[in-house]
Amino acid sequence: MLWVFDVDGCLIDSLSGTSLRPGAVALLVGLRSAGHRIVLWSAGGADYAHQRAVAHGIADHIDEFHGKDARDQHRRYVAQPFVDDLDGVVFVDDQPEDMPIDAEVIPVSPYISPNPHDRALDAVLAAARASRAAP
Repeated sequence: MLWVFDVDGCLIDSLSGTSLRPGAVALLVGLRSAGHRIVLWSAGGADYAHQRAVAHGIADHIDEFHGKDARDQHRRYVAQPFVDDLDGVVFVDDQPEDMPIDAEVIPVSPYISPNPHDRALDAVLAAARASRAAP
C-alpha cells in the first residue's frame, strides 16, 4: 500500500512551519514498520517537501518526495508519475477536494499553528489499523 501525505496544513503547521503535527512520527513509523511506502508531496515542489521533512526529522520515514505539479481538467492534482493506478493508494490531506477523482482520501482538518492538543492524525492511524496497514 502507498500512503501519500501533504506537507503544509497536514503534517506541518501552515502558519509558521515550525511544528510537526502531534502523532505524525508514530503514524509514519507504524506505516513503515507494516511495510508500506510513504510519499510526501507538496504544492511547493519535491525539494520543498524534502527540506520540510529534513527540518522536522521525518525524512528517514519517507520513501519519496514529489511536487503537486499539475492539475487535471477537474482542477484536481495529478498524482503521476508516482501513481499509475489508484488501487492501494491512500491520500491524507487537509484539502481533500483537490485529490484525484476516485482516490481513497482520509481528510484531516487543517493544521494551522502549533497545537500540542491536535489529534487529527489519530483518525488516520485508526483507519490504517482498521485496514491492517499498521500495527
